[in-house]
Amino acid sequence: MFLQEAKIQKEKVFQSIYKKRRWVLLSFVVPMFAMQVAIFQGFAIAFLREPLPALKPFSGAHLHNPYGQDDWSLGQEKVALHLHSSEVWYTPERHSRQDIEFAYSSQGYTALGFTDYSEFFSTKNPKLGSVSGYEWGLNVRKRHALAFGGRESIPDYFPIYASRENVSWTFRKMREAGSYVVVSHPKLHDAYTREDLSKIYHYNAIEVFSPFGDDTKVLDHLLSQGRNVHCMSSDDMHYLPESVTKTLDQPWWKSLLQTVLLQRGRKGEGFKRHLVFPKTHTNETNIHTDLEAGAFFCVKKHFADATDPLVPQIKIEGSEITLTSEERYIEVRWIGENGEYLKIDSDTNKSKLALENVKTYVRLELMSLSGVVLSNALTRTNL
Repeated sequence: MFLQEAKIQKEKVFQSIYKKRRWVLLSFVVPMFAMQVAIFQGFAIAFLREPLPALKPFSGAHLHNPYGQDDWSLGQEKVALHLHSSEVWYTPERHSRQDIEFAYSSQGYTALGFTDYSEFFSTKNPKLGSVSGYEWGLNVRKRHALAFGGRESIPDYFPIYASRENVSWTFRKMREAGSYVVVSHPKLHDAYTREDLSKIYHYNAIEVFSPFGDDTKVLDHLLSQGRNVHCMSSDDMHYLPESVTKTLDQPWWKSLLQTVLLQRGRKGEGFKRHLVFPKTHTNETNIHTDLEAGAFFCVKKHFADATDPLVPQIKIEGSEITLTSEERYIEVRWIGENGEYLKIDSDTNKSKLALENVKTYVRLELMSLSGVVLSNALTRTNL
């Protein structure tokens, strides 16, 4: 009896010591880890930064037309960029690349760009065109960016806080790695305000059509400063519509996980937004080249099942910019510096604008029965 009580008392003593040591260890490890994070974050904020260079509006005797090298009357390629799949280990509930490729190809898409977090992925279906990509941004501010093409993915060194100069530094590293850089969903949690976008540099495009909000006027805000920023239109697809998901041959555990996470039964984010490239431009090299040149159109349909709007041929002929299309648009809007409407033509498939009316740049917004088409800017230059 005495020995048993002594044994119990001994175990209590050991448990007490273990608990004290555990809390002592935690009280030491946690602050040390937090200190290391703070030191690293402080170093990154202080030294990994890029100031904004001096800018001036576009000028020159000539007008650069990004659409002038291709014959758009030959047809168009429907491309979806910014798609998320189950390839990353911590998103098993998402759809597989094979299922997404099947769903999008069934809707007439001829090339896709997957953008799972932090590492490059491409399509698996050899019949589909592809451009490799990833999404940057593992931070509390929800500042994200897309990178298409390139040699390496750039980590997010700013999980807690990043100044505009820090983000510019990151985008510069992405550009130096050969990537085309897109600012993702700027309206989500106001991650990028217009002032931010004015002070951050080294990105190529902004998602002006996104499930988290549209803003085409931000293009004029930046173009008027002399920033040749392109449009981007994407579904930011995390899950397919329920009507499509029901047709997929998913494993039972994935369907259960999607149900638990409330992803089933929703409309989904797919098939409303896309880019249009010239006919046959569906491989990695062509898509990346066209992205860099701004030789693509941004499209947002009014609803997913709507007919795809057709894009026009834009040419510079003599002293005029001419637009011709097989589709008759409700309105053709010529938009210039500071968002000024230079000209609006209604109910037509042809339009033109005199070059003398373009001070620094002009871009087009085409309103059709089924959606909206945006062009990238034609800009003044001396070259």
